Amino acid sequence: MDLGAIAAFVAAAEGGNFTVAAAELGISASGVSKAVSRLENELHVRLFNRTTRSLSLTADGTALYQRCKQILNDLDDAKLAMSHAQHAPQGRLHISIPAAFGRSRVIPVISTFMQHYPQVKVDASVTDRFVDVVEEGFDVIVRIGDLPDTRMVARSLGVTRFVVAASPHYFQQHPRPEKPEDLRNHNCVSFISPQTKRISEWLFFRNNQKIVHIPAGTLSLDDGEAMIDAAISDSGVIYCQDYMIENAVKEGKLERVLDDFITPEKPVVVMYPQNRHLSPKVRVFVDFMVAHFS
Repeated sequence: MDLGAIAAFVAAAEGGNFTVAAAELGISASGVSKAVSRLENELHVRLFNRTTRSLSLTADGTALYQRCKQILNDLDDAKLAMSHAQHAPQGRLHISIPAAFGRSRVIPVISTFMQHYPQVKVDASVTDRFVDVVEEGFDVIVRIGDLPDTRMVARSLGVTRFVVAASPHYFQQHPRPEKPEDLRNHNCVSFISPQTKRISEWLFFRNNQKIVHIPAGTLSLDDGEAMIDAAISDSGVIYCQDYMIENAVKEGKLERVLDDFITPEKPVVVMYPQNRHLSPKVRVFVDFMVAHFS
């Protein structure tokens, strides 16, 4: 396939019309249209649904876009790796970050990173869904938990642990629990897993023995942010990962208890495909993340 046609196709897909793509590529709109038509003729598929004002990708177009985007990204990385641009990383960096952790911990780091490397443009997808890094064209992903993938290089950013908390007003009305068994006397806000549709257990460890608490109360939710909002509104005691309530604790909206007991930990990692290790923008971003979290 003609690389010029591929570039025109990707620009049209991202711009939504040939005029925007033409401005991006520095050619005429008719030139973009002809290049896309050549690609369609070569592949014997229709890539766009065309109207007088806009374009939308067909199913075949969507599948091809992901692969063509990856091809262009790989070419950009190869050019940068073979040049002297290592001293001034540049280009567009596509990353995926988990929702709650991303908002509270990663977005501030990205903002600082972009101040240090203004020639790097960041496209961030904030999602908790599983992403296929290679197929979807991501350069870097941040994830919580064990995610073995032989195609990926992983570096540690630390761990998160589960904590117990409630609002100050709630603790004014109820005695603070001093051991996990005391939670039986509290209104515990349950988390229902969207995947299993079951209430998640609260786990603690004492003297190498596991303590399992099945939360019971008047409220069950399947969203972590909603569960935190409920606790701030005095609905009861919650059990969640520490980063989710970090700001609420600092602002005095929630108070942690039972911190002397060991709870499960989950690793936090930043990962990138093995073929990205030569890319200056990936290297400096990963190093920046590791340095910040360490």
